[in-house]
Amino acid sequence: MRDDKNALEAFSESVHPVFRTHDETGRKAVYVNRLMTVAIVDMPQEESDALFNAVFDHSEKPEFVYRHRWKVGDLLVWDNRCSMHARDDFPSDQRRLMLRTTILGTKPPY
Repeated sequence: MRDDKNALEAFSESVHPVFRTHDETGRKAVYVNRLMTVAIVDMPQEESDALFNAVFDHSEKPEFVYRHRWKVGDLLVWDNRCSMHARDDFPSDQRRLMLRTTILGTKPPY
């Protein structure tokens, strides 16, 4: 049974750094995405939008994108701490089954 008292609202707001450090590799990662990121705190909206659009346009270039060609039985795993991810649209008459698991880390992400 799901513990709803600890669940976050699907569209809740959060504030976090644009850049974060991966706790195992020590490498920096950009932690924003085009669909959910609204603005940089204390930056004028127009400047924030311009900066994010430059970051998104660069990161979404084909040479940086892995596009998986799904086959029955495939399993895909990625590290949310250092990767952007999204899905392409798919026909509404096709079934999509996605199971998610989260592994608890030992350190805060930033």
